[in-house]
Amino acid sequence: DVEEVGELVVEETDGDGDSEDLDPLAQALLEVESYKDRYLRAAAELDNFRKRTARTRSEVREETLRDALLQFAPVMDNMRRALDQDKQGVDLLKEGIELIYDQLCSAFSTYGLEPIEAIDSVFDPNLHEAMMEVADPERNPGTVIQEMEKGYTLNGKVVRPSRVVVSKVVEEEDSPDGG
Repeated sequence: DVEEVGELVVEETDGDGDSEDLDPLAQALLEVESYKDRYLRAAAELDNFRKRTARTRSEVREETLRDALLQFAPVMDNMRRALDQDKQGVDLLKEGIELIYDQLCSAFSTYGLEPIEAIDSVFDPNLHEAMMEVADPERNPGTVIQEMEKGYTLNGKVVRPSRVVVSKVVEEEDSPDGG
């Protein structure tokens, strides 16, 4: 007789040797299962290691990129300040600076660095850093009324909050009535 066990084919013999022949076979099958289990665990561990390594590489790349791009933020701040100056006779210079500013913005955007729009928005401590509060009867308390330095996000994460001036409640002594 021939009996199939897994992928192994075992011939059964007549006589006293039956149990002795099956014990080594059963033991070999158990060893095969043990090695198979070890192999599957090692393969899963290797797969997890690869995923972890890829994730770590991605995080390191993002941090490096963030640090590099943030070195240009002060340049953009100064260019924006120069653009905000309205002096006659410097229209050509202003136009040139505006082109450079737009190019920098476009380049940053390519890498995922986007400016945070702060003016007239509700103060959000996750996006803004309040530099001062000013009483403004025309605006709701907690509204960003001035942006001192632009904030930025990189791929949706804040890398530099906007430094802003926030409106506050007009107190009695601050009111124009004097009373």
